[in-house]
Order: sequence, then C-alpha cells, then structure tokens
Amino acid sequence: MLFARQAIVDRRGRLSGYELLFRGHREEGGRIPDAEHATCQVLVAAFAEVGMAQAVGPATAFVNVTERFLHDVDPVPLAPERTVLELLEDAVPSAELVARLHSVRAQGFRVALDDYAPGTAADALLEAADIVKVDLQAHARPDAERLIAVLAARGLTVVAEKVETQGERDWALAAGAHLFQGFFFCRPVELPGAELRAASLSRLRAAAGLSDDEAGIDEIEQAVSLDPALTLRLLRYLNSAALSLPHRISSLRHAVTMLGTRTVRQWALVMLMAGVTEQRGPLINTALTRARTCELVGRELGADDPGAWFAVGLLSVADVLAGSPLAEVVAQLPLDDEAVAALVHQTGPKGRALAGAMACERGLLPEDHPSVTLAAYADAVAWADLHGAGLE
Repeated sequence: MLFARQAIVDRRGRLSGYELLFRGHREEGGRIPDAEHATCQVLVAAFAEVGMAQAVGPATAFVNVTERFLHDVDPVPLAPERTVLELLEDAVPSAELVARLHSVRAQGFRVALDDYAPGTAADALLEAADIVKVDLQAHARPDAERLIAVLAARGLTVVAEKVETQGERDWALAAGAHLFQGFFFCRPVELPGAELRAASLSRLRAAAGLSDDEAGIDEIEQAVSLDPALTLRLLRYLNSAALSLPHRISSLRHAVTMLGTRTVRQWALVMLMAGVTEQRGPLINTALTRARTCELVGRELGADDPGAWFAVGLLSVADVLAGSPLAEVVAQLPLDDEAVAALVHQTGPKGRALAGAMACERGLLPEDHPSVTLAAYADAVAWADLHGAGLE
C-alpha cells in the first residue's frame, strides 16, 4: 500500500484533514504517468485495504481525482460527508465536467480545485467548487495575497498550500486563507524568544528522563510537576473514554495501582510532549504514530524494553519542538548512547525501527523488517488518531 498523507490544518493549527498522496512510480520531474491509476491505487490502499478510520481517523480525506475518474466512476464509492474530491490542475473545463461537479456536490461531496491560477481555463470551474488551493510558491506574495482575498470574498474556502515558513502562514492567514498545508507544519521553525525555547527544552528533558524503563512513580511525579496543568491534563486523559477504565483515577499513585508504572510513565511522557506541541498543529499525531510503530516493532522482535522504543519514536520530533537541529537538542537530553544513535543517525534496532516508521509516513517501503513495520504502522495510525484526539 504505497500512499502517504499530509496534514491540512485550520487557522488555530488544529487538524482539519489529510490529503492522501500517491507514492508509486513517477516519471522524471515527478510526473505521474497514469493519474487514473494513481487515484485508484490510493483509494484501494487507503480505503479498501486499510479502511477510512485508519487512513485518516476522524479527519476529512482530500482525494485527488481526474476528470475521467469522475465521469467513469459513478457513484463515487466514498463517504460524502468525510471526503473532499480534489480536482487536479490539468482538468479541462467543459459543460459536462461542471455538471458532474455539481452532481457530486449534490451527493454531499465537497469539491476542491488544486493549484488554482487566475486568468486560466480553471476560472470556469470556480462556480462548481467549494474549496480552492493556492500554491504560495507559485505566486509572488502580493499576487497571492490578492488572489486569496478575492477567492475568500466569493465565499470559497481557501487552502494555502506549500506553506514553508511562519511568515508565509501569517500573511496568508491575514489575506483570508482558511486552511493551511505544507512542510512548515512538520519541520523545525524558529520559536519567538528564548523563554519559550527554554520551556520546551525543559519539558523535553523531563520526557527523556521518563524513557528509562526503570523510572518509577517518583520520577513521574517530578517530571509532571514542571507544570501543574500537566498533572490535571494527565489525570483527565487517564479518566477519559479512550482508556475505558472501570473506576475514576484521583492521583498519579492511584493511576500506577490501576494501570501499572509502565503505562502511566508512557502517558506522562506523551502528555509532556503534548504540552510542547500545543501550537504546532498535528505534530503530536506524527510523534504518536512513530512511537507506537517503534514500540510494536520492538515487541514483535522480542525487545525487553519496548517502552524505550516508544520513547525514541516520540522524541524524534524534538527538533521541531525546540526549533533547533536534532543533534543539538538530543545532546541536551538525558538519553543513553543507543537512544542518541537511534534519533540522530537512525542506527541500531531502535533507529532502524524509527527509519521504517518515517518511510511509511512518506508512503515508501521500509528497508528493515518491511512486513512487520507496515503492519505496525497501519495499527499505529489508527491508535494515534484515537489517542491524539483525546489529548486536545
């Protein structure tokens, strides 16, 4: 199943949907030789083999479709209320295509136009669209700002795509963009001020300290006490429907009695990370998916410290959280040499598991234990969507 997903977030940085991306063979320059085949492969992989719940969780799926696909596949075999049909930019406007777009909208689907450029044939499709994507890298900033403002004024939902910096996100927001997509939301960014960076590093150090399987209740309480609100959030989560416990938990020590040190330590680690990621959109979901994948691979391979494998996956986004290169951040964390090598160089069993999880993220085949890793990743995506939603 070679497909990947890229997050689309709203103005507050919350997850709004995932665009499902083809990751099969491409020609030179990245062109997909058979767009219909690509669409069908993504649909089969994401919905038939994996299932909607695992492919996108509770979020909306943005699925790339061609004009031919829309004409040939009727009805479209997807849930209208959960799906945006994203028409590729090379579609040729015609009365038949506009009528078909109106037809799928009447069925409950939303229609998005990809890479829209004004003054082209695509103008004829605006009347049949709900969402328009504007590539920020394809237009000079003044032109992009005007385009976003005009589209928003027409009542269309504007997605600013290929957002690569905080500045691009901010001016696109000011211009009227409603949703955002791009590498900015999953790679290091400069944070506004040393105080925030120091706070992030402090929580990362505490989280790293909990990666040790020997860490007990005293270490958990000390780590979480960095921020009293984290204790409340942890207890609220442990009492949530996601864990379905028969009795309410009133303290961390009560939680250890009910769940065991390993489980409570793991969720304290996650909660610390969630506290750092509050302004970084769906990043915690990425971290949870990597963590769960590494843990499941470790268990399958007979590791005696699966909690440490989980921690490696979770801490793999530390560079994004601290706004610094990963090697620099990891050097400031209380991690053993094996964990450092896994995070920085992706070597050793844990590092290879992390590399496999990241390959799955991009829709690539893992090099190490591919069948085990793919199965673990499929489970981890659904698990992360469920538990990540509980952290909001």
